[in-house]
Amino acid sequence: MTATGLAAWALPSSILLPLGLSLAAFLGALSPKRQVALGLPAMLMCLVLSLPATLGGEALGVALGNWPPPLGIAWHLDLPTLSMLGMTAIVAGAASLALLLDPSTSSDRHLWPLWWMMWGGLNALLLSQDLFNLYVTLELVTLAGVGLVARSPHDRFGEAALRYLMASLLASLLYLLGTALIYGQTGRLDLGLLVDALEDDATMRLAAALLTLGLLIKAAVVPLHTWLPAAHSKAQAPVSAMLSAVVVAATLFVLWRLWLAPLAQLHSAQLDWLVLIGIAALGWGGVQAALQTRLKLLIAWSTLCHSGYALLLLGLEADMNWPTPNAAHDPAFPGGLLLLLAHGLAKGALFLAAGAIVVAHGHDRLSRLAGDAGRLPLAWLAMALAGLSLLGIPPTGGFVGKWWLLQGALAQGHYLIAAVVLLGTFFTAACLWRLFDLGLRPEPRRAAVIASRPTHSDTTRRLAWLALGLAALAWGLGPVMTLTTWHGLMLDATGLAFLLPALCIWPLVLWATYTWRATFPAAHRLLAILAAAAVIHLCTLLAADLLTFYTGAALLSLLGWAMVQHDGHRASRLAGLGYLAMLLLAEVAMLAGLALIANATGDLSFAGLTRHELPPLALGCLAFGLAIKAGVIGVHAWLPLAHPVAPPMASAILSGLMIKLGLLGALRLLPLSDATVAWGPGMVIVGLVAAVYAALRGIVHDHAKVVLAWSSVSQMGLLTALLGLVLYSGSPATAMTALLLLAATHSLAKASLFLGAGMANRVHGREHRWVLLGMLLPALALAGVPPTGGVLVKTTMENALAAAEGAGWLLSLSSIATGLLMLRLLWLLWRSPPSRQTLHLPGSLLLGWATLAALPVLVAWGWQWYAPLVAAPLAILRSGLLEPSLALGLAVVAVLLKPRLPQPGRARLAWRQALERQGERGFRRLAWMLKRSESRLQPWPAFGIALGFVSLGMGVAALIPG
Repeated sequence: MTATGLAAWALPSSILLPLGLSLAAFLGALSPKRQVALGLPAMLMCLVLSLPATLGGEALGVALGNWPPPLGIAWHLDLPTLSMLGMTAIVAGAASLALLLDPSTSSDRHLWPLWWMMWGGLNALLLSQDLFNLYVTLELVTLAGVGLVARSPHDRFGEAALRYLMASLLASLLYLLGTALIYGQTGRLDLGLLVDALEDDATMRLAAALLTLGLLIKAAVVPLHTWLPAAHSKAQAPVSAMLSAVVVAATLFVLWRLWLAPLAQLHSAQLDWLVLIGIAALGWGGVQAALQTRLKLLIAWSTLCHSGYALLLLGLEADMNWPTPNAAHDPAFPGGLLLLLAHGLAKGALFLAAGAIVVAHGHDRLSRLAGDAGRLPLAWLAMALAGLSLLGIPPTGGFVGKWWLLQGALAQGHYLIAAVVLLGTFFTAACLWRLFDLGLRPEPRRAAVIASRPTHSDTTRRLAWLALGLAALAWGLGPVMTLTTWHGLMLDATGLAFLLPALCIWPLVLWATYTWRATFPAAHRLLAILAAAAVIHLCTLLAADLLTFYTGAALLSLLGWAMVQHDGHRASRLAGLGYLAMLLLAEVAMLAGLALIANATGDLSFAGLTRHELPPLALGCLAFGLAIKAGVIGVHAWLPLAHPVAPPMASAILSGLMIKLGLLGALRLLPLSDATVAWGPGMVIVGLVAAVYAALRGIVHDHAKVVLAWSSVSQMGLLTALLGLVLYSGSPATAMTALLLLAATHSLAKASLFLGAGMANRVHGREHRWVLLGMLLPALALAGVPPTGGVLVKTTMENALAAAEGAGWLLSLSSIATGLLMLRLLWLLWRSPPSRQTLHLPGSLLLGWATLAALPVLVAWGWQWYAPLVAAPLAILRSGLLEPSLALGLAVVAVLLKPRLPQPGRARLAWRQALERQGERGFRRLAWMLKRSESRLQPWPAFGIALGFVSLGMGVAALIPG
């Protein structure tokens, strides 16, 4: 549709306005402040005027001088192009304000003409509709970008700018040669006309290869990337934001426009070769980002990693018609486009936040930024939000883009691409973990004081706010795009059994954290983390659809990592790393299952899923992810490491509430499929064996919180066995009652025990004895000692197991082992030396904790009063004494024989330390080899070899039918 009215003026104005400002800046007619004051509102107005026509799916066209193609030049605006223009305007606007904040850039009269020329060139590039006009605008953007890099004081000798220029000139020659071949063969340059004029022959395949090679160099796609890290890291932060967020994205967008429209007629394997290059970019970029020693270099390398996603799209879309972002029809292209937009906003936020840090410190060396999150919280918060969007954590724009791209890959049967989309999460996580692990460490004792001028202090704060705004937009893209698919919240009987313990535990934990804020390090940050986790956890329990449940579980995993490594010491950081690695594996597995279910059913609401038979592979993926979250035996390794090092308030939440999300998810999903019936017997056996094994493992430890962690693994084994009974037994109602009752009892007991363990060695005298006495109640309940409610729970489990003709002796053995474990816990706390930290225990807090400790004793009796669990409760009080008595007798024997028993653990500890040292040496050597490999790609001969390799691949792929 030809643009008319105001829209006809908006398109050329979006190009002519920045070019006019560039001329005014060159002539000195306007000051930089006036340029920005005039340019930003005007550019925003151009976008607003173009919006109404394109929202309806129409494409606007403007023929310059009313000369239509092929004789004239046309500009083309559709919804994908408008989205890219909007992202460009947002990032460029924020970067323009950032340039004004820095005195060195706001007064640089040579910088502003280049800045406006690059913005105008980018708009022209996105609107261009013919090959030669694309070449001209690419050159305009390149020359402006090279000039901006050269203006940086960090590139004093112009090496990075010169390398950028030389690589871009080579790319331009290749692109121009491909354009000449196409024009000589068809006599056409307009992309719309080329769709009909282009033929699938050797000349066109060669031309396509040349065009692609030129664009790959300009987009710095691995292995043709060696110019980008230096150029983007040495430029000033706002320039780096523009280059990394917009220039690279615009070049990849042009590559899409060529291959998804005219070049789609070339039925060769060239697109498959591009997909392989994209996979290499994801892996190499992510690994190298994690190895960098400077902040801006790390961010620049992450751009190379994420450019791989753009190439993956080319393996999914081969339609001759330029697609429109309609996720309901074909989610692949909207997913790729949203990934590009979210990446642009997040990368702009990262570079501006890095600029704030550089202004504050005068450097960006990661080794000297340890603990910096406490000194510059706004900047690091912006980086955290932007990083989570890059990682694809829901509900960010990065997640929604990845979700749609994954659905498109599965719908088209491209399982390799789907797997790469999922595995790309780990590469991004590696570099982000390294960054935030440094930022959240305790401040070094001899930390350098941030010596900044007052104006720089203001600059740091304002840059951080700009970065935070961009990061918030990257997050906001996700909810905006998925608002129509949200199914709200719900509460049923199953959810209520998990909600009631949460409502008892969360207020006490938050209250304790606030009361003890002077005792634990960074207590205000911990309180903020716990408060956010409380809101998200309650919403997750009430989720009415699988996507909302997954979103909450993913966010809680990240908050759990922040809790585990909170104090920042070596043991906490290593435990946090293990926790994060396992939980990311769980997220990837769950996302795969989620996508398979969405592809098979199209409905992710729990109510809708009851009407469908869920794919077994999807259920397997979800079950694996949920098992990791629940700490089920076999995938439990993170739990005994993470829970002991976390603050006691965090341990209470992790063990009392968060691991139950895996159980809740399993209850929501597994009974919905007949395929899971066969899983039941195996789950019962594995669960009961795990309950015994984990309890015995916990007994040999001499750290109270490790004992409690193994107790959680043991109790999750019992819950696994009960879930197996629910799936296949002839009396699922009894098994379900036992499961919900045990889950509620364990939540309350474990929360009170972890809080008590944190208090026991931090209080003295009478308070110490009162705490141990209070811990006795939940310990007895877990061991099933009469008259606590634990004996009712144990009897209900025995009845459910008997109905399924299960191995009841394993349950009795686990009861004895649990009793020994609780005795071991109380003994360790009684004998433990007092801590240097002293907790203040106000009477109200002590009363609240005592009430929580009493609830595990009473909750089962309350259930018995409301809905009788057993017919003769007094009889079970007598029969229930057998296992506790045996446990007590074995404990007495162990105490008497202790001097003659071998002392375990020392040899194993020495072996583990030696293994850790060997692993660290191996990792350092591997890191050195990888960095050395990248350094060998830097010389120009190596760049030529890489170009030859990619060219050879394109040539061979051109000979293979697609």
